[in-house]
Amino acid sequence: MVVLVSKDNKKSVNQHLHDLVYLLRINLTLFIIFSFLWAFFIEDIFSHWINSLNILNINSKLTIYGPYEWIEIQWSMIFVLALISIMPFLSYSIFKFFKNGLLPSEKSWLSILLFINLVMVPVLLLSIWFIILPNVIGELSAHSSIYGIDNRYDVTTIFRFTMGISLIFIIFSFSTISISLARLLGLFESNSNFLNEKIILFSASLIILSLPDEFEGLKIIIAILIISIANLFSLTIPNYPLGRRSYTVKERISSKGNSEKYSIIDCNCEGACPKFPTNFQPSGVAIPKCSAICLNGEEQDKLIEMVIGHNISQIIITGCDGLPLPNNFKNILEINNCKILGLEWMDSEFSDDEMWKLNTLCDSIS
Repeated sequence: MVVLVSKDNKKSVNQHLHDLVYLLRINLTLFIIFSFLWAFFIEDIFSHWINSLNILNINSKLTIYGPYEWIEIQWSMIFVLALISIMPFLSYSIFKFFKNGLLPSEKSWLSILLFINLVMVPVLLLSIWFIILPNVIGELSAHSSIYGIDNRYDVTTIFRFTMGISLIFIIFSFSTISISLARLLGLFESNSNFLNEKIILFSASLIILSLPDEFEGLKIIIAILIISIANLFSLTIPNYPLGRRSYTVKERISSKGNSEKYSIIDCNCEGACPKFPTNFQPSGVAIPKCSAICLNGEEQDKLIEMVIGHNISQIIITGCDGLPLPNNFKNILEINNCKILGLEWMDSEFSDDEMWKLNTLCDSIS
């Protein structure tokens, strides 16, 4: 049975997969098209880049490179230019695919993240290639020259060094997006899921293997630094209405001998509900935190998603008896065979007794 919460659009899993494959196909096609187009102009672009290096009598000061190195330079630059060309559309594709499953605050956060990573990064790379690097070489040439001795420049080494910097920014961009989206979907919060380690190891390995020999000795340090910064960026995601984004819910045998899946709602009731015991952490029970479940529509929607996703058979509300909950919310829970139990802490004279609260919680899931 499909239940739509207040901001849902009815769409099957196959339709989502079809949308994902379609967007991937479009981006891959654009990448191939841009690679083909840039191949026609790569020699002119490379000549313009060499001439922009601010080296006097540049033709007499460059080391000649072999045919293999020329092919490597051409294809490496075509790859970077094609990737830079599709980054804005790739940013739009990612946002389009994920936006329907995100809250308004999460949409704003994702749009800013994508803008920084997939729009600003291409601008930064072009600045490095055609503005920053030529100025740096010009300054070094002016201050490191020795009277009577001409400086010689290995164009292949200069290119590989610049290409390495470009790869660092590109891998950092995609690592930040991957880790952030995984964290946004709650995949990092599952105890049995090692996706975070996989993304981090893959990104670090990609940096170490893809950087040229000019970065030898610094590859591991750069990989650790890039992954650490990418992980820090991912920690800026907005707070989730239920605190955690994913839960591990397991079946428990009740005192009646029935197999049940429980969720205990730690509802603050806008500050009126007694505090939840911090030392109560039963395994296999979801304990989402809510500010005011009867008033907050986003919290209700996410609780419904949690109930349906984990097939929860009973939710337990600590503060009240559940009567203030909206009828539509209660009807959806009833349709999904989920019962509501209220512990009524706010009406009890023992609500300040930690042991009493622990006993009521233990009794509710036994």
